[in-house]
Amino acid sequence: MKKMWLVLALIVGFSVNAKADILIEPYLGYEMGSHTDVNPTAKTELVNMGARLAYKTPVMLWLGLDYNLGVSGKYKQDGQADMDAKRNTLYAVAGIDLPILLRGWVGYGVMSEIKADGTGNPKIEGKPVKIGVGTTLLPFISLNLEYTMENIDKVKSDTGDWATKGKMDSWMLSVSLPLQF
Repeated sequence: MKKMWLVLALIVGFSVNAKADILIEPYLGYEMGSHTDVNPTAKTELVNMGARLAYKTPVMLWLGLDYNLGVSGKYKQDGQADMDAKRNTLYAVAGIDLPILLRGWVGYGVMSEIKADGTGNPKIEGKPVKIGVGTTLLPFISLNLEYTMENIDKVKSDTGDWATKGKMDSWMLSVSLPLQF
């Protein structure tokens, strides 16, 4: 009987000390943005899906990767017909989950491109930085708002490649499911 109590005490002791170390957070969002300082200026509207994969530290911080895939959307250059567009971006992210149901994070784009199908088939490459906040008022669901600032480095198209210095600013409203393991 003493051995059974010892085993039970060990199981309870280990389960109390267990911590969730991995964050997996799939999300679905809607992004609206505009390109400035380039000719012609343009607007984007994209439906995005993605996921964050991060290591959570014991002090509410997390570090990881965020992959954002714009699965469908529009790229609208001034004076031209709308083009179908897709985004492909990988961020290094750092965030914090506060105990008051509030979350925040920042990210740096390791790789970013927007491809449009239309006149010249432009592909825009840049270096984005984003900041996001979210709230977990609903069980298991987080409502998020992100602001992304991107410096455009290069535009490639069927008619040629050129280096350009433009900017793109966008907002994304998303819903996510932060899971901890």
